[in-house]
Amino acid sequence: MKLFGRIRRWFGALGDSGAAVIEFAVVGSTFMLMLLAAFEFGFMLFVQSALDNAARDAARLVRTGQAQSAANPQTAFQTLLCNTVGSLIGCANLIYSSQVFNDWTSAQTAINTPLPRDPLNGNFVPPPFSAGTQGQIIVVTVTYNYPFFTPWVGGYLGGGHNSAYLMSTVVFQNEPY
Repeated sequence: MKLFGRIRRWFGALGDSGAAVIEFAVVGSTFMLMLLAAFEFGFMLFVQSALDNAARDAARLVRTGQAQSAANPQTAFQTLLCNTVGSLIGCANLIYSSQVFNDWTSAQTAINTPLPRDPLNGNFVPPPFSAGTQGQIIVVTVTYNYPFFTPWVGGYLGGGHNSAYLMSTVVFQNEPY
């Protein structure tokens, strides 16, 4: 009983300013968490947009035949992809694939099928890179493991992990070159 009396006297001594402090402690923490979540989502969407632009730019090299005319098509693709994402996403953190399909139905199936994962560590295992030839249907997929900078948001959205996979897919038919 002595403890409750002391607490009651302490709150009484705070007066109205104490009520504001307590209200801010209750409401302010929720507000700060929501603000952090908004910043996290905004930055995640910005990174996804950069990934989409990089995938489209690099896929254009394949579509127009510029990658195929290079000494190593995969290196030409990777160089443009890495230069486009710049310092926002490290090149070592990107996983990409380029697959050739003979018809649009097969390509649609590939889009809806996730990349296979390594059973030991769960990382994506991309299929071999293939730029294809004129008129072939190509599916380019670029994946990035986005690390959340707010552990609370990562805990809810990352499935218990502190990261989420962002993916960009570009489907096209190679032009005659």
